[in-house]
Amino acid sequence: MNQGIRDRITNEKELLERLVRDADARRSLLRAIGKPAPLAVWTDFDQHCLDITEVNLNQLPKWEDIGEFLKLHLLFQVALEFGGYSFTVRVRPDLEAKWDAEGKDPMDRIKRATRKALEEQGLKSLEYAFVLEAHTRRGGSRTPLHLHGFFITDDPLDSSRFTVAMEKAIAAHTMGRAAAGIKPKSGRAVKSEPSYDKIDGSPHGRGRWASYIAKNATRWRAGLNRRIYISQPATQAAREFWALIREDPIA
Repeated sequence: MNQGIRDRITNEKELLERLVRDADARRSLLRAIGKPAPLAVWTDFDQHCLDITEVNLNQLPKWEDIGEFLKLHLLFQVALEFGGYSFTVRVRPDLEAKWDAEGKDPMDRIKRATRKALEEQGLKSLEYAFVLEAHTRRGGSRTPLHLHGFFITDDPLDSSRFTVAMEKAIAAHTMGRAAAGIKPKSGRAVKSEPSYDKIDGSPHGRGRWASYIAKNATRWRAGLNRRIYISQPATQAAREFWALIREDPIA
């Protein structure tokens, strides 16, 4: 990994942790006077909060200067505030073999198939992001391609539609598991559950799922030029969230 990218990720991780601590502090303060609005806890809207927060506006980079790591985490915080689902999708082995034989970029194929399938399910405007994973948890060995990601919705029906779309796009073969090269006793091709965070005082920080799915995003593998994908609606949501935190006009 390029040292500059490594340093930026480290800096963005530290900034995010400070922002989350600030949001938690504001949330605690507001709970004393009523239920806090989700977005209110992310802004220095009141002088009483200035004494308990760490980050000043002049410490926040412009949207154009932040990387995909922070954008992914910002979007996940939106999912935690307004409702979201985290998912894992197995890419059919026969598709991976086909793309490899044809010299196709798997990320490009997956993005195209996913967009089409989601649109067919009425989810064209879904805010979602994923990382294409090709290594084990510790990054030491290659694994069959699979996706880790999340999308923003509080409607369980959207989760069902998402599952159907991803099965059709890249995860399930119309002729069954054998035709897809999947072992008979393998688990579900698409797994989805409501997004959540764990607050336990550990050094792992908040937004643990976002950190987990990005763990190997910069690891090189032949044929994979990019690993992180954030849909256009999701990019806009993250951009507006960042503008709110920075107190910028929302375009």
